[in-house]
Amino acid sequence: MNTSRHFPQARQAGRIRLLVMLGLFAAVVLAIAYQANDRLASVPRVTDHINLLSPDERDRIARFHDYLLSDHDIDYRILIARGIDDINQFSVNYFRDGNIGAASNSARGLLLVIDTQANQVRLEVSYALEPIYTDAFVFYVEHNQMTEFFAADRVADGILATTEMLITRANNAASGLGLDTEGWAASSGGGGARVDARIGEGTAARRNDNVALGEGASPREVLDRYRRAMEDRNNNPQLSIYSRQTREMLGQRVMTSAQMDNVAKSLRNCQPEKLFNQDNRAVLRYPIKARTCPPYFFLREDNQWRLDFTVMINAIRFGRNNEWRLVPGYSGPYGFAFTDLRFDRNGYPYPQ
Repeated sequence: MNTSRHFPQARQAGRIRLLVMLGLFAAVVLAIAYQANDRLASVPRVTDHINLLSPDERDRIARFHDYLLSDHDIDYRILIARGIDDINQFSVNYFRDGNIGAASNSARGLLLVIDTQANQVRLEVSYALEPIYTDAFVFYVEHNQMTEFFAADRVADGILATTEMLITRANNAASGLGLDTEGWAASSGGGGARVDARIGEGTAARRNDNVALGEGASPREVLDRYRRAMEDRNNNPQLSIYSRQTREMLGQRVMTSAQMDNVAKSLRNCQPEKLFNQDNRAVLRYPIKARTCPPYFFLREDNQWRLDFTVMINAIRFGRNNEWRLVPGYSGPYGFAFTDLRFDRNGYPYPQ
């Protein structure tokens, strides 16, 4: 017998119980979300005692910190100060007294300390993160990425570029990739955490143009010569394989050893699949499944193919896992090379 049909009170009670259960479930979900947001909000991501960074720069850095915490459970903090007597001991004490890693569920803490007066920098790593951020990795990041930006007085950019490398290492570790799969592993020669910050010291001299190619060189040959330049850490912005506007742009930028190592590794691991030509422009594209291999743009100038990074940096973006995407709605001069693909709302490519 259907009691709910004959006894409306029972049916009403059942509805009330269902509503109560749904309410409790919603409360639990909200509580979990609140705790996660509260955990993020309570982290003093950047402590800048000397106002070295602008509010916008601090906000940009904080967004990376949020990602490291939410996606990799890494509590990453930055302290900028001056006049620290012993940065090594200070970092250890600050790490302990500041409860670095407390926002992490697994005590994963990172602390970057920058002393502009003593011109020193130190990256402190918790025990839980040592298998991911080894001494050799820390040494490499500090010497070949961070301080090269600092030397050009680009401290905020150096912090951001370093954080990007920390994210890449965390992503690779989460994907089960070993240290030997990363470009820095073959180039790093030692451990250590404290180094000279080199703030305002000036960048090293640029290399000469020893990568010139003849008029008949194809875009593939130009890209291969670019790979070799990156392997040689040739950061000369005036290389003849760059378009004129690209040379102007690179002349205003910092190209670190770490960045060149990463580009060289990417180009060694990526094999171009298709070449698209239209008038004086060309695009080399990789298989779509090779999502970490971005397309390269070329412009024909003075009867020579040259890399056109000025348009490429405005058309191509990279996601958290270093997968490339096209700026949504892109309709620039290289759009002809992407008409055979479809793109989702974020610009990630898929076959038609």
